[in-house]
Amino acid sequence: RGPSPFLTSVECYCNGKLITLVQGDGLIIATPTGSTAYNQAAGGAMVHPGVPCILFTPLNPHSLSFRPIILPSNSVLKLQLTAVARAPAWVSFDGRQRQPLN
Repeated sequence: RGPSPFLTSVECYCNGKLITLVQGDGLIIATPTGSTAYNQAAGGAMVHPGVPCILFTPLNPHSLSFRPIILPSNSVLKLQLTAVARAPAWVSFDGRQRQPLN
C-alpha cells in the first residue's frame, strides 16, 4: 500500500481475464520457494518447491470472500490500479526496489 492511508484498489487479470478486484492493504504474489515466509504469515498456502505454481494472497482484504489462490506457473498476471483508486499503489520485489504501480 505504501505511505497511503487508503485501501489499495487493484484489478487483477490472469491470461487477459479479470479474476478479481483487490481492495485491501495489498497483495502478495510468490513462488513456492517464497511461500513459507510473508505469504504464509498472511494466510497463504505452504507449497512444496517442486510444484510449478504462483501464489496469489491478499493482505487484509476488505472482502471476506477473497481468499488466497494458487495459479499455474505459466499464468500471465497483469495488475493495474482501478479507475476509482484514491491513491497510488506501490510494488516491491523481495521488499526492495519499491516503485509506483502505474
